[in-house]
Amino acid sequence: MNKFIGILAVVALLLFAGCSGKAGGTKKMFSSLADFNGAKIASLSGAVFADYIDPVIPNVSHVYYYTMPDMAHALSSDKVDAVALDMPVALYLAAQNSKFIVYPDVVADDSYAFAVTKGSDLGVKANEVLKKMWENGTIAQLEKIWFSADESKKILPVLNHKPDFNGRAGTIIYGCETTYVPSTYIGPDGKPTGYELDIVTRIAYELNMKVEFVPMAFAGLLSALASGKVNMVGGCMSITEERKKAVDFVGPNFVGGITLVINKDRLAK
Repeated sequence: MNKFIGILAVVALLLFAGCSGKAGGTKKMFSSLADFNGAKIASLSGAVFADYIDPVIPNVSHVYYYTMPDMAHALSSDKVDAVALDMPVALYLAAQNSKFIVYPDVVADDSYAFAVTKGSDLGVKANEVLKKMWENGTIAQLEKIWFSADESKKILPVLNHKPDFNGRAGTIIYGCETTYVPSTYIGPDGKPTGYELDIVTRIAYELNMKVEFVPMAFAGLLSALASGKVNMVGGCMSITEERKKAVDFVGPNFVGGITLVINKDRLAK
């Protein structure tokens, strides 16, 4: 799934999420996805979460909001029962807001990856590095850092463990949408940062390559890749059969899905 979620909107979201209110009547509790039958679930206007929710949960009333702060306030005040989000954003939101929790069961599985041109040697080599990162626990460590509430640790790495590194193997020119907090976004210093960029930085280093980040709209990523403007793209890019026809994937770099965020006091024990 690919939704444009601006960092400013997320910051505002965190502020609004502290507001509370009381809805009339008894609050419905949730112990399984079946309990969301008939629930009100919020999404950002233009999102297509309903296409994934409706086959799993019947009778959902979809409520759309133009801004993340409005959606968060609706959840906090029990005007809606849940909000639908991609897993990385949901984890970040819950980490930043003690009142919210990510519902344990995903609505639909999803995996994100980096895309490279078909038959790319870069894709083969990058997959080898990424596989090792999964096996040695690096990916798990990065998830804890980037999906946590501790902003002080969210810094792109400065790597120096390879004494023979000189960057002469080329440059990974990585095009990415930069409004997906915490995966790819613009940091406080005005530069691209995030979980996925951390991974790309490490892949480049292991391949004796430099790295350059090129912010761009998600809709233009694959065309930029095809034109050679960049040689790798990403930003919460789902692995789909349709995309596999046009590109090779490096990944997955994250395995999660489409999930629901609810108020903690509505999670059945």
